[in-house]
Amino acid sequence: MNAAEEPMLVERFAMLCRRNPIVVDAVLAALLLWIAISWTLEGRVPRAMQAAALVVAVLAAAPVVFRRTHPIPAAVATAVVAGVAQLAIVGTAAVILLPALVMGYSAIAYGPRWAGAAAFLLLLSGATVRSVVQLLTEPVGPDHSLVLLWLIGSALGIAAGVWLAGSLRRASFRHTEGLRERARLLEESRRQEVRIELLAERSRISREVHDVVAHSLSGIIAQADGGQFAAQRDPARAVEVLAGIADTGREALGDVRGLLEMLRDSGVDDEGPDAAGRPQPGTDDVPALVEQVRAGGLRVDLETTGTPRPIATGPGLTAYRVVQEALTNVIKHAGPGTPAHVRLEWTDDELVVRVRDEGARHPVPRPPRGGHGLTGMRERAALHGGSVETGPHPDGGWAVRLRLPLTTQ
Repeated sequence: MNAAEEPMLVERFAMLCRRNPIVVDAVLAALLLWIAISWTLEGRVPRAMQAAALVVAVLAAAPVVFRRTHPIPAAVATAVVAGVAQLAIVGTAAVILLPALVMGYSAIAYGPRWAGAAAFLLLLSGATVRSVVQLLTEPVGPDHSLVLLWLIGSALGIAAGVWLAGSLRRASFRHTEGLRERARLLEESRRQEVRIELLAERSRISREVHDVVAHSLSGIIAQADGGQFAAQRDPARAVEVLAGIADTGREALGDVRGLLEMLRDSGVDDEGPDAAGRPQPGTDDVPALVEQVRAGGLRVDLETTGTPRPIATGPGLTAYRVVQEALTNVIKHAGPGTPAHVRLEWTDDELVVRVRDEGARHPVPRPPRGGHGLTGMRERAALHGGSVETGPHPDGGWAVRLRLPLTTQ
C-alpha cells in the first residue's frame, strides 16, 4: 500500500472504534455518568436525594456499556432503573434522561425489530411515568396542567426523533451488512469459478498425459515384443525395430515437453524436431499416426470418405486423440497382431470417426483395470458437442465411434 492509499487518522480511529465497541461504549457510559453527577451536584436534585440520585446515575449509565452487544437486556435494565427512580426519588429526571435516550436509540438501531420496539416503549414509559402519574392523580391548575402536557409532548417529540435516528441507523447497518454479504458471495463465487477452472485444467492435462504416454508406451512395448523375436531370426529387422522404438520415444518426449510448456507462464526458446511449441495434432495428422502404429507392428488400414476440410483446433485434436486411444486399446487388449480399421467419414455437418478391430486371434494378457481412456474420450467429445460410443462389433472385435459437429476454423 502506497502513501496515497494510507488511511487518514480519522479513518484509522473509526476502524479502531468499530473493532472495540465495548471500549467505546464504556467511554460513553463514563461520559453520561459524569454529566449526571455534575447535574446532581449542581443542585438539580434536592440535597436530601443526591446520594440516591448518584446511585441511580451509576445504575442508569452502566447498561450503556452493553448497548451494542446486548441491546435489549441493557435497554430493559435502564427502563427498570428509570421507572423505579421516577417513582421513588424526586428530581431524578435529569439523571436518567440521557441514558434513557441513548438506550432507546440503541434498542431500535441494534436490537431485533419487535423486541427493540418493545424495549423502546418500556424506556419511554419508565422515563415519563412520574409526569403521567402527576397528571392523572394530583389536582392541577390550568397553568400546571399545561406545563405537564408540554413536558409529555416534548418527551414524545424527543422519543419520535430518537426512534427515527435509530431506524435510520438500523437501515444503514442492514444496507452495509447486505453489501458485505453480497461481496462475500461474489468472492465465494469467484473462488468456485477458479476452482472449477483448475479442476477442468487438471482434467484436460490428465487426458493429454494419458493419451500421449499410454499410446507411446503401448507402441514401444509392442515393438519391443516384436524385436525379441526379430533378434533371434533377423538381426537387421531387430535394428529397424529398435530405431522405431527410439523414434516413438522421441515423439513422446516432445509431446510431454509440449504439455509442460502449456503449464509455464513463458515460452521456451527451443529449436529442432522436439521443440515444445509445435502445434497440436489434428485430423491431418491421422494418416501419420496410422503409419506410425503400422510401423510398430499393428495391422491397421485407413479409409476416408467425403471431402476433408479444415476444422477448429479443439475438435481436430479430439478426433486425433480418439483414434490414438482406440488404436492403443487395440494393442493392449487385442494384441499387435490383430487387424484394425480406421475410417473418417466427412459429411456436411459432422465428422464421424470409426475405429474397430477384428478381435484377438489368441488370448492376450489383460492390463490392470481402472484406466481413463474411455472416460477421456467421452470428455473430449462432450467439450465440443460430440459423443463417443463404444462396444462389441457385430462382425467381432471392438468398435469405437466418434461423432463431432463440424466447426470450421
